[in-house]
Formats: sequence, C-alpha cells, structure tokens
Amino acid sequence: DRLGEDDDVRALLLTGAGDRAFSAGFDVQSGMSAGVDPVNSVELSRKGQRTFGKLEECDKPVVAGIDGYCLGGGMELSMCADLRVASERSELGQPEHNLGLLPGWGGTQRLQRIVGMGRAKEIIFTAERYEAETMERYGFLNRVVDNDSLKSEAMELARDLAAGPPVAQRYTKRAMHEGWENSDAGFEIESQAFGLLYTTDDLMEGFSAFVEERDPEFEGE
Repeated sequence: DRLGEDDDVRALLLTGAGDRAFSAGFDVQSGMSAGVDPVNSVELSRKGQRTFGKLEECDKPVVAGIDGYCLGGGMELSMCADLRVASERSELGQPEHNLGLLPGWGGTQRLQRIVGMGRAKEIIFTAERYEAETMERYGFLNRVVDNDSLKSEAMELARDLAAGPPVAQRYTKRAMHEGWENSDAGFEIESQAFGLLYTTDDLMEGFSAFVEERDPEFEGE
C-alpha cells in the first residue's frame, strides 16, 4: 500500500536474491510439519490472494525480473506483474498437482488470463517445469534475455516505465483490469480517463516533446 501511494515511486521491480531462483514456491517440509488443517489452509490461500491482489492492483507499473526457478507461488507472484522478463536459464511451472494441491494464491484465475485457458490447464495439469523460451512462446513472458544481462535488462525496462506518464499508466491498468470481467465497466473507465487526461500537465508535456523532437519529462500532474 505504501509503495502504491508514494508519488516518488514510479515503477516496481520484483527480483529474487541471487541467480538460483526468483522463487521456488511452497515449502513442502513446513507444510508437512504443520499438519492437516483445512480451516487454516483456507485462510492461508485467502491471505495469499489478498497480498498478491494488492500487487496486481497497484497503480504503478510492475516488472518481474525472473532468474532461475520460478515455481508454484513464485510463478503466481510473477503473474501479478505487468511485464515479465526472464533469463534463458529460468524454469517456470505450477507443480502443485504433483503434491495433490492446486495453485491457491490466484494462479487458477490469473494464468488463464495471461496465456488462455488451454495453455493454463496444460501448465497446471501436467505440473511440469517449462523452459523460459517455451513460456515466452506461450505468451507468459514478454521477453527472454541472456543470463548475464537479466538484471540490467529488467532494470532498464523498469526505468523506461518509470519515465512514462503516471496518470495515463494508472488509468490504463484500471481500465484493463476492470474490463476483463466487465467490458462495459472497462469502456467507461477508458472514456472517462481519456477525458481526464486532457486536463493534465503531462499531456501538454507529451505534445510539446513530440513537436520539439525530444523525450518527454512526465511529472504525474
């Protein structure tokens, strides 16, 4: 919430620590030691859905820089990003069915929106690990880059988005997200935002920069 409300933050970049994994997902050993508790498991799922939902609904552009394993809950986290960049060595998948589970932090809903229902069912039902190149072909990844350049490429993309028009970005995300379930709502947000943007300083800056053949400097006003 704080990042979303901080005007000094223009974009978010999600990465893992090191080059072994973006996130390997569920800790099976901890799950076994915790025992079987359906009530707590339901709340765990809901908590994860709420947490990831806040990231997805953030008004700022979000980039996921994926390096290494991106599995289970880690892949569900990456689904909340607006754009996903991965290194060639990355492996992605939803292995929950191998454990007798299903993706419980929004994966059954978000994945089909990104790659389509058929591909989403394939990824979840087979519980296989997929190479980054395959996931790019499926439309899950926006781009795949050399292993050594992942960090710089992801950072460059985040910086490019951070230099964009904040107000336009905010309403674009809202229109697209709302319109997924209700196109009429999405159209209405789009048209209202289109009119609102004509009152912003950013629009005038964009017009001026275009005429003067320079890069615009948007301030979010």
